Amino acid sequence: MTLRIVVGAAGFIGNAITRHATAGSVIAVAVDPAPATIPPAAQSLRMDATADDFLQWLPSAFAGHERAEFYYAAGQVTPLRRVAHTSPTDFGKALDDLVAAYTVTSRFAEASRQAGVPASIVIIGSVGAHHAHRYLVGYDAARAGLESVARSLAIEYGPHQITTRVLAIGPVAESTTTQADGKLLPALVRLVPTERYATVDQIAAAAVAYGGPAFDCANGHTLCLDGGLTIQLRPADIERRPEQ
Repeated sequence: MTLRIVVGAAGFIGNAITRHATAGSVIAVAVDPAPATIPPAAQSLRMDATADDFLQWLPSAFAGHERAEFYYAAGQVTPLRRVAHTSPTDFGKALDDLVAAYTVTSRFAEASRQAGVPASIVIIGSVGAHHAHRYLVGYDAARAGLESVARSLAIEYGPHQITTRVLAIGPVAESTTTQADGKLLPALVRLVPTERYATVDQIAAAAVAYGGPAFDCANGHTLCLDGGLTIQLRPADIERRPEQ
């Protein structure tokens, strides 16, 4: 039986992953999870701000399981702020998400190694790790750091059949960053070659598939889910038109 742990299960993408990760034992981990937001098939586990209670519980979770899959979907988007107005303290607060991600993913990898259970780690990241958002310097730095952590885990724990990979997420239809008063904002859609946003269910389904054994060979790598947004040299609105 496969153990699936979703950290950030009360959040936007984490909750969708929990709904899609229906096979095996599903543990939904969140800070103060609201019972209504956790699918009834999943076991809810509260994680305090320091994660101490979660980390103490973790070593016992592997008993009776042949494989474990760990999905890290926690974190917050920081307020939009110019670099000149982002103090070192503000920047440090943005990096708190990186520290939290490192803490729980590294402890999961070590607990899996000690239990002798093959495992995968999927970290939900952002295209901001590769292409800067305007006014999100700390957020983008934290997301870039997540990919660095994933590569380090991949190298060190790969020999123990514990693999790590990242999903870099682009615009999502249901996100508050792509909507205003419940309506989709058209400007960003025009910059996506598919001319549509990904849905949160598409992201969740991809994440669960990505955490499966078929993708263990993607150890240390990042898969970008952005509809082609970041592959372009420049926005379509300022491109020269073709002559024919």
